[in-house]
Amino acid sequence: MKKAILVTSFGTSHKDTRKKCLDSIQREVEEKYGNENVERAYTSGIIRRIIEKNEGIHIFDQKEGLKVLKDKGFEEIITMSLHILDGIEYSKLDDKFGKISKPLLADDEDFKKIVENKEFNDLEDDDAIVFMGHGTESEADYAYQKLQKEYLKAGKSNIFIATVEGEVTIKDIIEKMKGKGFKKILLKPFMIVAGDHAKNDMSSDNEDSWKTMLKNEGYEVTSVLKGMGEYKFIREMFMDKLKEVYI
Repeated sequence: MKKAILVTSFGTSHKDTRKKCLDSIQREVEEKYGNENVERAYTSGIIRRIIEKNEGIHIFDQKEGLKVLKDKGFEEIITMSLHILDGIEYSKLDDKFGKISKPLLADDEDFKKIVENKEFNDLEDDDAIVFMGHGTESEADYAYQKLQKEYLKAGKSNIFIATVEGEVTIKDIIEKMKGKGFKKILLKPFMIVAGDHAKNDMSSDNEDSWKTMLKNEGYEVTSVLKGMGEYKFIREMFMDKLKEVYI
C-alpha cells in the first residue's frame, strides 16, 4: 500500500520561525520517509490567506492536502499533527484517508519529557521562567494546568505556565509569584513557533505585553523568541508520534 504523510500545523505567517520550526520538522519527515511522499497543510485559514497574499504561496488546508496526495495515487495518508493539544484546531483534522498522529501533550510520558528536559527549562541565570501557552476554550486547556502540576511535582516551583486565551493568565501568574523573592524573569513561548503571540503579546514594548506587565511589577525581564520546534527533543517527540501511526 502506497503511504503518504501530510505534515499539518496551525501555521504561521512569520517566515523566520516558519523556517526554523515547521519547515525543519517537515524536512526531517522528508529525510526519513521520502520527500515525494510528503506535503504540508495549515489548519488556519487566516494564516494561509496572509501567506498567499504576501508571498504568493498557496498552502493547503488539510482536506486539500489529503485530496492532492490521494490524486497522486497514495492509498493511505497519515496526517502528522504538529499541534500541542487535542483542542479546537486538532479536532478539525479529518481521518478520511488514514490515521492522525497524537498532539504533543497526549500521554503522561509527554508531560514528563517536557518537564525533565534541561535545555528547555534552562533558567539562563534568571530566577524563574514564565512560559506563554496559547490556551483554548476547549476542555483540552486542562493540559496546561496538568503540566504546571508536573513542574511542581518535579520540584521546579519557579517555572510557570500562563496562556493567552486559556484559563490561567499572566495576571494569575503575577499573583502567584508575589512574595517569592524572584527578581529576574525569563519569558519563553510554549508554542511550536515564535510568531505573532510571542513577538507581540509576549516580548514587545506594548503596554499590555507580558514583558511590560512584568516590568511594571518591578521584575527584570528577558524574552527568548525560540519556538518549540527549534528544540531537538520536541522534534523527536513529534517524529515518535508519527512512527506510532505509520504502521
